[in-house]
Amino acid sequence: MDIRSLRYFIAVYEERSLSSAAKRCFVAQPSISTTVAQLEDDLATKLFVRHSKGVSPTDSGTHLYPYACKMVSDLSAIKSMFIDSPAPLSLSISLAPFLSGALISQVIKTMLDEVPGLALKLVNESESADLRFTCNRYAAEDDVFYPLWEDDYVIAMPIGHWLSDFSSISIRQIDKQPFISRTSCDILESWNYLMQKQELTTDVRAEVKTEEYALDLVAAGLGISLIPEHSSRGRNDLCLRPLNDVKLKRVVGLAHKKERSFPAHLLNTILAAKQQLIKKGVAEKRLA
Repeated sequence: MDIRSLRYFIAVYEERSLSSAAKRCFVAQPSISTTVAQLEDDLATKLFVRHSKGVSPTDSGTHLYPYACKMVSDLSAIKSMFIDSPAPLSLSISLAPFLSGALISQVIKTMLDEVPGLALKLVNESESADLRFTCNRYAAEDDVFYPLWEDDYVIAMPIGHWLSDFSSISIRQIDKQPFISRTSCDILESWNYLMQKQELTTDVRAEVKTEEYALDLVAAGLGISLIPEHSSRGRNDLCLRPLNDVKLKRVVGLAHKKERSFPAHLLNTILAAKQQLIKKGVAEKRLA
Protein backbone atom coordinates (compact mmCIF):
# COMPACT_ATOMS: atom_id res chain seq x y z
CA MET A 1 0.00 0.00 0.00
CA ASP A 2 1.35 3.42 -0.97
CA ILE A 3 0.10 6.97 -1.43
CA ARG A 4 -0.59 6.40 -5.12
CA SER A 5 -2.91 3.49 -4.35
CA LEU A 6 -4.71 5.62 -1.78
CA ARG A 7 -5.10 8.44 -4.30
CA TYR A 8 -6.62 6.01 -6.78
CA PHE A 9 -8.87 4.58 -4.08
CA ILE A 10 -10.11 8.08 -3.17
CA ALA A 11 -10.84 8.84 -6.84
CA VAL A 12 -12.86 5.63 -7.27
CA TYR A 13 -14.72 6.23 -4.01
CA GLU A 14 -15.71 9.77 -4.98
CA GLU A 15 -16.42 9.11 -8.65
CA ARG A 16 -18.22 5.77 -8.06
CA SER A 17 -16.73 4.69 -11.37
CA LEU A 18 -13.42 3.13 -12.43
CA SER A 19 -13.45 4.87 -15.80
CA SER A 20 -14.24 8.28 -14.28
CA ALA A 21 -11.51 7.77 -11.68
CA ALA A 22 -9.05 6.92 -14.45
CA LYS A 23 -9.91 10.15 -16.31
CA ARG A 24 -9.52 12.14 -13.11
CA CYS A 25 -6.11 10.61 -12.37
CA PHE A 26 -4.99 10.80 -16.03
CA VAL A 27 -4.21 7.06 -16.21
CA ALA A 28 -5.64 4.08 -18.06
CA GLN A 29 -8.54 2.27 -16.43
CA PRO A 30 -6.60 -1.02 -16.02
CA SER A 31 -4.13 0.85 -13.81
CA ILE A 32 -6.97 1.91 -11.51
CA SER A 33 -8.47 -1.60 -11.46
CA THR A 34 -5.15 -3.30 -10.76
CA THR A 35 -4.18 -0.83 -8.03
CA VAL A 36 -7.54 -1.12 -6.25
CA ALA A 37 -7.38 -4.93 -6.48
CA GLN A 38 -3.87 -4.88 -4.98
CA LEU A 39 -5.05 -2.59 -2.20
CA GLU A 40 -7.90 -4.99 -1.45
CA ASP A 41 -5.39 -7.87 -1.29
CA ASP A 42 -3.10 -5.90 1.02
CA LEU A 43 -5.94 -5.08 3.39
CA ALA A 44 -7.61 -8.50 3.00
CA THR A 45 -11.01 -6.94 2.47
CA LYS A 46 -13.32 -5.94 -0.36
CA LEU A 47 -13.48 -2.17 -0.85
CA PHE A 48 -15.96 -1.92 -3.72
CA VAL A 49 -18.82 -3.87 -5.25
CA ARG A 50 -18.84 -3.74 -9.04
CA HIS A 51 -22.15 -3.39 -10.90
CA SER A 52 -23.45 -2.27 -14.30
CA LYS A 53 -23.57 1.43 -13.36
CA GLY A 54 -20.12 1.57 -11.78
CA VAL A 55 -19.03 0.67 -8.26
CA SER A 56 -20.37 1.10 -4.74
CA PRO A 57 -18.17 1.17 -1.63
CA THR A 58 -18.48 -1.64 0.88
CA ASP A 59 -18.51 -0.97 4.62
CA SER A 60 -14.74 -1.48 4.55
CA GLY A 61 -14.35 1.07 1.75
CA THR A 62 -16.48 3.61 3.61
CA HIS A 63 -14.42 3.03 6.75
CA LEU A 64 -11.11 3.45 4.89
CA TYR A 65 -12.08 6.62 3.02
CA PRO A 66 -11.54 9.28 5.76
CA TYR A 67 -8.24 7.65 6.80
CA ALA A 68 -7.03 7.59 3.19
CA CYS A 69 -7.93 11.27 2.78
CA LYS A 70 -6.05 12.18 5.95
CA MET A 71 -2.94 10.23 4.94
CA VAL A 72 -2.81 11.87 1.52
CA SER A 73 -3.39 15.29 3.06
CA ASP A 74 -0.75 14.74 5.76
CA LEU A 75 1.87 13.70 3.19
CA SER A 76 1.22 16.84 1.15
CA ALA A 77 1.49 18.93 4.31
CA ILE A 78 4.90 17.39 5.08
CA LYS A 79 6.13 18.20 1.58
CA SER A 80 4.91 21.79 1.84
CA MET A 81 6.95 22.30 5.03
CA PHE A 82 10.15 22.25 2.97
CA ILE A 83 8.97 24.38 0.07
CA ASP A 84 9.85 28.05 -0.01
CA SER A 85 6.98 30.46 0.27
CA PRO A 86 4.78 29.87 -2.79
CA ALA A 87 4.23 32.62 -5.29
CA PRO A 88 1.00 34.61 -4.88
CA LEU A 89 -1.92 32.86 -6.56
CA SER A 90 -4.92 34.67 -8.03
CA LEU A 91 -8.03 32.66 -8.87
CA SER A 92 -11.55 33.37 -9.99
CA ILE A 93 -14.38 31.16 -8.76
CA SER A 94 -17.91 31.18 -10.14
CA LEU A 95 -20.87 30.55 -7.86
CA ALA A 96 -24.10 28.88 -8.94
CA PRO A 97 -27.07 30.74 -7.36
CA PHE A 98 -28.73 27.55 -6.13
CA LEU A 99 -25.97 26.51 -3.70
CA SER A 100 -25.69 26.92 0.06
CA GLY A 101 -23.85 30.16 0.77
CA ALA A 102 -22.94 29.00 4.29
CA LEU A 103 -21.10 25.89 3.10
CA ILE A 104 -19.42 27.68 0.22
CA SER A 105 -18.20 30.31 2.69
CA GLN A 106 -16.63 27.58 4.83
CA VAL A 107 -14.74 26.18 1.84
CA ILE A 108 -13.55 29.63 0.75
CA LYS A 109 -12.40 30.42 4.30
CA THR A 110 -10.37 27.19 4.41
CA MET A 111 -8.76 28.03 1.08
CA LEU A 112 -7.81 31.53 2.18
CA ASP A 113 -6.53 30.30 5.57
CA GLU A 114 -4.46 27.44 4.16
CA VAL A 115 -3.06 28.82 0.88
CA PRO A 116 -0.58 31.68 1.50
CA GLY A 117 -0.87 34.54 -0.97
CA LEU A 118 -4.18 33.36 -2.39
CA ALA A 119 -6.39 36.10 -3.83
CA LEU A 120 -9.91 35.11 -4.85
CA LYS A 121 -12.34 36.82 -7.16
CA LEU A 122 -15.92 35.53 -6.92
CA VAL A 123 -18.06 35.86 -10.03
CA ASN A 124 -21.51 34.63 -11.07
CA GLU A 125 -21.98 31.43 -13.06
CA SER A 126 -22.33 33.20 -16.42
CA GLU A 127 -18.75 34.50 -16.23
CA SER A 128 -15.58 32.62 -17.11
CA ALA A 129 -13.70 31.35 -14.05
CA ASP A 130 -10.76 29.15 -13.06
CA LEU A 131 -12.89 27.08 -10.69
CA ARG A 132 -16.64 26.59 -10.44
CA PHE A 133 -18.83 25.74 -7.47
CA THR A 134 -21.41 23.50 -9.09
CA CYS A 135 -23.22 20.14 -8.95
CA ASN A 136 -21.96 16.87 -10.36
CA ARG A 137 -24.75 16.76 -12.94
CA TYR A 138 -23.47 20.04 -14.41
CA ALA A 139 -19.88 18.81 -14.69
CA ALA A 140 -18.86 18.15 -18.31
CA GLU A 141 -16.76 15.27 -19.63
CA ASP A 142 -13.76 17.55 -19.96
CA ASP A 143 -14.08 18.67 -16.33
CA VAL A 144 -12.34 17.49 -13.19
CA PHE A 145 -14.90 17.47 -10.36
CA TYR A 146 -13.98 17.51 -6.67
CA PRO A 147 -17.05 16.57 -4.57
CA LEU A 148 -17.39 18.50 -1.32
CA TRP A 149 -20.76 17.62 0.18
CA GLU A 150 -24.06 15.87 -0.55
CA ASP A 151 -27.49 17.48 -0.29
CA ASP A 152 -30.73 15.57 0.27
CA TYR A 153 -33.78 17.40 -1.02
CA VAL A 154 -36.59 17.91 1.50
CA ILE A 155 -39.92 19.72 1.58
CA ALA A 156 -39.79 23.05 3.41
CA MET A 157 -43.04 24.36 4.88
CA PRO A 158 -44.19 27.08 7.28
CA ILE A 159 -44.34 26.32 10.98
CA GLY A 160 -47.72 24.74 11.77
CA HIS A 161 -48.41 23.59 8.20
CA TRP A 162 -50.70 20.55 8.11
CA LEU A 163 -47.97 18.45 6.44
CA SER A 164 -45.74 19.01 9.46
CA ASP A 165 -47.90 16.50 11.39
CA PHE A 166 -46.18 13.75 9.37
CA SER A 167 -42.61 12.61 10.07
CA SER A 168 -42.17 12.12 6.32
CA ILE A 169 -44.46 12.78 3.40
CA SER A 170 -45.36 11.25 0.06
CA ILE A 171 -45.07 13.09 -3.21
CA ARG A 172 -48.81 12.57 -3.64
CA GLN A 173 -49.49 14.71 -0.58
CA ILE A 174 -47.98 17.64 -2.45
CA ASP A 175 -50.57 17.44 -5.23
CA LYS A 176 -52.22 20.84 -5.85
CA GLN A 177 -50.47 22.44 -2.85
CA PRO A 178 -49.35 26.11 -3.02
CA PHE A 179 -45.73 25.88 -4.14
CA ILE A 180 -42.66 28.10 -4.41
CA SER A 181 -40.62 27.07 -7.46
CA ARG A 182 -36.94 27.78 -8.08
CA THR A 183 -36.01 28.37 -11.70
CA SER A 184 -32.33 27.73 -10.97
CA CYS A 185 -32.95 24.35 -9.34
CA ASP A 186 -30.49 21.69 -10.52
CA ILE A 187 -33.05 18.88 -10.20
CA LEU A 188 -36.01 20.79 -11.65
CA GLU A 189 -36.09 18.53 -14.69
CA SER A 190 -36.18 15.36 -12.57
CA TRP A 191 -38.81 16.84 -10.26
CA ASN A 192 -41.09 17.86 -13.13
CA TYR A 193 -40.72 14.40 -14.66
CA LEU A 194 -41.73 12.70 -11.39
CA MET A 195 -44.75 14.98 -10.98
CA GLN A 196 -45.91 14.43 -14.58
CA LYS A 197 -45.36 10.67 -14.36
CA GLN A 198 -47.73 10.45 -11.39
CA GLU A 199 -50.12 13.01 -12.91
CA LEU A 200 -49.57 15.46 -10.07
CA THR A 201 -49.44 19.24 -10.13
CA THR A 202 -48.56 22.07 -7.79
CA ASP A 203 -50.14 25.50 -7.46
CA VAL A 204 -47.07 27.60 -8.22
CA ARG A 205 -47.47 30.89 -6.34
CA ALA A 206 -44.03 32.28 -7.13
CA GLU A 207 -40.86 31.49 -9.07
CA VAL A 208 -37.55 32.64 -7.62
CA LYS A 209 -33.88 32.17 -8.51
CA THR A 210 -32.26 31.55 -5.13
CA GLU A 211 -32.89 29.17 -2.28
CA GLU A 212 -32.84 32.04 0.23
CA TYR A 213 -35.74 33.79 -1.50
CA ALA A 214 -37.68 30.53 -1.67
CA LEU A 215 -37.17 29.90 2.05
CA ASP A 216 -38.24 33.44 2.94
CA LEU A 217 -41.48 33.03 0.96
CA VAL A 218 -42.12 29.65 2.56
CA ALA A 219 -41.60 31.13 6.04
CA ALA A 220 -44.04 33.90 5.14
CA GLY A 221 -46.71 31.26 4.49
CA LEU A 222 -46.97 31.54 0.70
CA GLY A 223 -46.48 27.82 0.09
CA ILE A 224 -44.12 24.87 0.37
CA SER A 225 -40.94 24.27 -1.61
CA LEU A 226 -38.44 21.56 -2.58
CA ILE A 227 -35.17 22.61 -0.95
CA PRO A 228 -31.71 21.08 -0.33
CA GLU A 229 -31.52 20.27 3.38
CA HIS A 230 -28.20 22.09 3.90
CA SER A 231 -29.62 25.38 2.66
CA SER A 232 -32.24 25.55 5.39
CA ARG A 233 -29.95 24.80 8.36
CA GLY A 234 -29.92 27.39 11.10
CA ARG A 235 -33.46 28.63 10.36
CA ASN A 236 -36.09 28.22 13.06
CA ASP A 237 -38.97 29.70 11.06
CA LEU A 238 -39.39 26.61 8.86
CA CYS A 239 -40.35 22.97 9.14
CA LEU A 240 -38.60 20.33 7.01
CA ARG A 241 -39.90 16.92 6.05
CA PRO A 242 -38.21 14.24 3.91
CA LEU A 243 -40.02 12.53 1.05
CA ASN A 244 -40.58 8.84 1.78
CA ASP A 245 -41.23 7.62 -1.77
CA VAL A 246 -38.77 9.76 -3.78
CA LYS A 247 -35.03 10.14 -3.21
CA LEU A 248 -33.59 13.32 -4.69
CA LYS A 249 -29.97 14.21 -4.03
CA ARG A 250 -27.18 16.34 -5.42
CA VAL A 251 -23.40 16.29 -5.01
CA VAL A 252 -21.83 19.74 -4.74
CA GLY A 253 -18.20 20.43 -5.43
CA LEU A 254 -15.57 22.39 -7.31
CA ALA A 255 -14.93 21.80 -11.00
CA HIS A 256 -12.37 22.94 -13.54
CA LYS A 257 -11.35 22.04 -17.07
CA LYS A 258 -8.93 19.10 -17.33
CA GLU A 259 -6.41 21.10 -19.32
CA ARG A 260 -6.10 23.59 -16.44
CA SER A 261 -3.53 22.67 -13.78
CA PHE A 262 -3.30 23.98 -10.23
CA PRO A 263 -0.65 23.82 -7.49
CA ALA A 264 -0.82 20.65 -5.40
CA HIS A 265 -1.22 22.61 -2.17
CA LEU A 266 -4.40 24.23 -3.52
CA LEU A 267 -5.94 20.87 -4.44
CA ASN A 268 -4.96 19.46 -1.04
CA THR A 269 -6.69 22.40 0.60
CA ILE A 270 -9.89 21.57 -1.28
CA LEU A 271 -9.61 18.04 0.10
CA ALA A 272 -9.03 19.44 3.60
CA ALA A 273 -12.13 21.63 3.24
CA LYS A 274 -14.15 18.55 2.37
CA GLN A 275 -12.92 16.74 5.47
CA GLN A 276 -13.92 19.69 7.63
CA LEU A 277 -17.42 19.70 6.12
CA ILE A 278 -17.74 15.95 6.75
CA LYS A 279 -16.68 16.33 10.39
CA LYS A 280 -19.07 19.22 10.89
CA GLY A 281 -21.91 17.26 9.30
CA VAL A 282 -21.29 14.28 11.59
CA ALA A 283 -21.22 16.55 14.63
CA GLU A 284 -24.48 18.25 13.62
CA LYS A 285 -26.21 14.90 13.15
CA ARG A 286 -25.15 13.81 16.63
CA LEU A 287 -26.59 16.98 18.12
CA ALA A 288 -29.83 16.70 16.12
